[in-house]
Amino acid sequence: MLVYLMRHARAEVGQGVDDLSRPLSPEGRAYVRRLLPRLRALGVRPEQIVSSPYQRALQTARLVADGLGYSQEILKDEALSPMGSTAGVQALLIAFAECQQVLFVGHAPSMPAWIGELCGSSAFRIAFPAGAICCIELPEPRRWSGTLRWLITHVEAET
Repeated sequence: MLVYLMRHARAEVGQGVDDLSRPLSPEGRAYVRRLLPRLRALGVRPEQIVSSPYQRALQTARLVADGLGYSQEILKDEALSPMGSTAGVQALLIAFAECQQVLFVGHAPSMPAWIGELCGSSAFRIAFPAGAICCIELPEPRRWSGTLRWLITHVEAET
């Protein structure tokens, strides 16, 4: 199984809006559009997309889904919220164990922590800014152990 872990793209600054409802910024939307050709070239074709219920994560997931031709419902799960649950993500992996590719869209600090844990060390630290995405190969989805295949932390704007 290939698991794609993506942090939501840049969101609006929270002026008077609760954290749950903060939308993507125009820059965040533009970033996802620039990222899509690279994801298509890498063969990203998730069979399931699961997102944090936070607005900025859902909007990121929808932009990616639309850009990759994913037509199913985007599932929402609290395990992918800002202070998400490792046990909840493990349950998602087990639930989708028959899939070849799944995409989870969430937040820091949980996303980079899970990448480290999945790749062998809870002490492993990785820069994972807004809009970052990685691919982890999990030979056995029921085991919390995999190999980092690639990581994208930035896509330049065209000039």
